[in-house]
Amino acid sequence: MAKIHSARKFLEELREEFQPLRKRILTHPFVGSVEKGKASVEKLKFFVEQQFHIVNGDFRNLALYIAFSSNQWIRDFFFELIQGERSALDNLFKMAKALGIGDQELEASEPHAGSLAFTNYFTRLATYGTAGEIASAIIIDFEVWGENCSRISKGLKKHYNLTSEDTKFLDGFYPITSQFYDKITNIIGEYTRTEKDMKKMRIATRLGLDYELMFWDTML
Repeated sequence: MAKIHSARKFLEELREEFQPLRKRILTHPFVGSVEKGKASVEKLKFFVEQQFHIVNGDFRNLALYIAFSSNQWIRDFFFELIQGERSALDNLFKMAKALGIGDQELEASEPHAGSLAFTNYFTRLATYGTAGEIASAIIIDFEVWGENCSRISKGLKKHYNLTSEDTKFLDGFYPITSQFYDKITNIIGEYTRTEKDMKKMRIATRLGLDYELMFWDTML
């Protein structure tokens, strides 16, 4: 239990340290524009297209995490995330269709550098980082990403005539389950034993949030 408590305390420290950055993401004008019904359909389509490329990159990153993880229980966790990404991709096609994007059009769309930067950074973590760096960057980012997705989902249903079925992609990230928190905290707990590892996790978390903000800026 001491290890888990240490990890949870470390996560609280990360949230406090990066609160200004988290606030910039959570108050991003793109999200606000969807909530108010002022975002153009073209921007919404661009959002979906870029998510298509990000999710496909995340698939490959998760496969790398599994390949490079030394512990079976950590591999099992990342395998579970792959299952989730599979469902997310299916739901993304539903959202695309609701916005008037056909399957072939979505697959033919091109990625933007500002969108790929996020998933490309996690590829770097897969090849050069530790499971602790990956886990801490994932969970702190998921918190702001999931909340923004939830707000966009409400805006789409209120102002753009999308249904709950259409927005399943966005609704699948929030709220984060306690089971997910427990598993990812256990991974982080393996790396809170030395200042060196904790520093690496802090840097990974900061960069993950920096790239997350870059994504939202790209949406504008």
